[in-house]
Amino acid sequence: MQEYFCRDDSAFARGFAALLPDESKWYHEQVRIQVIPTIALLIKRARAAGALVVFTEFGSREADGSDLPVWARRHNEVVGAIAGSRVYPPLSEPESRVVGELEPLEGDLVVQKNTSGPLAGTDLAEKLRERGVARVIATGVTTNVCVLGMARELADSDFDVCVVSDACSTFGEGRQKATLEAGVPVFASVVSSDELEDWLLL
Repeated sequence: MQEYFCRDDSAFARGFAALLPDESKWYHEQVRIQVIPTIALLIKRARAAGALVVFTEFGSREADGSDLPVWARRHNEVVGAIAGSRVYPPLSEPESRVVGELEPLEGDLVVQKNTSGPLAGTDLAEKLRERGVARVIATGVTTNVCVLGMARELADSDFDVCVVSDACSTFGEGRQKATLEAGVPVFASVVSSDELEDWLLL
């Protein structure tokens, strides 16, 4: 839930809006109207319950983006040519921070990554196990890339994962529906924010 993923004036937003205008409009409306408020509520509930809140920030550690995987470098080249600059900025840039509405607090964990999933190249799995975490509630953008990558990697590492359907979004309702119905359920439960308490009681 970084600035450049969520604001419609970033190079990421401009590039994908040119390629997928209708889907991009739907995505940004969902992020603004539904996803950010829902995640904010879930974070509030998690903190009140004493649960660990983890944020991930995706981008390059190298200024030229050379450390990104090939798919992201390709996006930077193809989509960036439309937008006028790379769509995935370095992690050192301010637009790579989590959006202000969801600002991390002391005690939260912020993990920087240069892959779609949160475990490759990070010590997140170890940090979760050190804290006794066995179940993970996943939210964010985009559903068919980083959220699916998160669900897959965590599930493969033996965490019980659930993805909150109204706390994630991607480019177009069709992609969102297909990912939540066909991609995510292989690795994780899919529940709405209203159904989350039932999942926690399982």
